[in-house]
Amino acid sequence: MKTKLVTILIAFGVIAITGLFVWGALRTPTPVASSGNLEMPTAAISETLSDGRLDVQVYATGNRDVRLEITFLPDANALELAGMRPEVNFAMVYLHRDGFDSPLETVEAGRWRAKVKLPMAGRWVVSVGFGEEFAEVEFDAL
Repeated sequence: MKTKLVTILIAFGVIAITGLFVWGALRTPTPVASSGNLEMPTAAISETLSDGRLDVQVYATGNRDVRLEITFLPDANALELAGMRPEVNFAMVYLHRDGFDSPLETVEAGRWRAKVKLPMAGRWVVSVGFGEEFAEVEFDAL
């Protein structure tokens, strides 16, 4: 009688463990668990300015298309920069020509976005800042 009970308990344990393995293999991953859904920036920089922190992320999406995400977190005493828009300038790294400014779209207070079609592929630098203080980040546009 005891051996029959032990055999049944072992059988239930084996079935439970097998069921867990089968369930884990057959279930579909959630979007959070799938790392292929996350878009990583091509280049990013976080620069501490005198009045706060400036975060810039560059997404080179191909065909010379670039998306720029800008976040400015002002210090508590930096009221004059809180309402200002940053200056943005794209320029090629190895060419000695003037760059071009990019139109910014306000996402929310302290956050901006720009979408740009660059005139040519190559190594670019984008400068983002306020007044004399800038953050610069280089990236490759294909």
